[in-house]
Amino acid sequence: MKHLLSRLVAGFALISSAAMANADAMLMSRIPMRAELVLEYVKSSIEEHGYSIAHLQLCDGGMSDFGYKTDFYRVVFFGKIDEVRRISERYPELVSYVPLKLAVIAEKDETLLTVLNPEALAPYFADAELQIQLVRWHSDLESILDDVRRATEKRITGTD
Repeated sequence: MKHLLSRLVAGFALISSAAMANADAMLMSRIPMRAELVLEYVKSSIEEHGYSIAHLQLCDGGMSDFGYKTDFYRVVFFGKIDEVRRISERYPELVSYVPLKLAVIAEKDETLLTVLNPEALAPYFADAELQIQLVRWHSDLESILDDVRRATEKRITGTD
């Protein structure tokens, strides 16, 4: 058990430091709309992609404790239960990355959506099955961000 725990900690530290150093480690989108509305589009798109929302975490209070000023900061935890279980069992060093997490942050009259790019983890794992899963997640996350962007643009412009 000690060996597994130390492997988990070492793996997490390695992945975290490398992911933070890589400019492509995050997928982001800026939406010119109030965060409350954008969050509804996010939740809808996540579910349309076959994922279940596991938890919606309010982070406003905690962020203000660190001096970050925002009226709205939410993290949406989502995944496909079978994928989360399989990844957690086969790759315990990835448990902190599943379920997937997408932050919805208000910035004045805009909303910032940000999520870890799963492909940033790929260089640390040789397993072909996991490589495919990371690419699949990346594709789904890009599609979710694109869906939200398109849906909010239609609402802003009044076009369908």
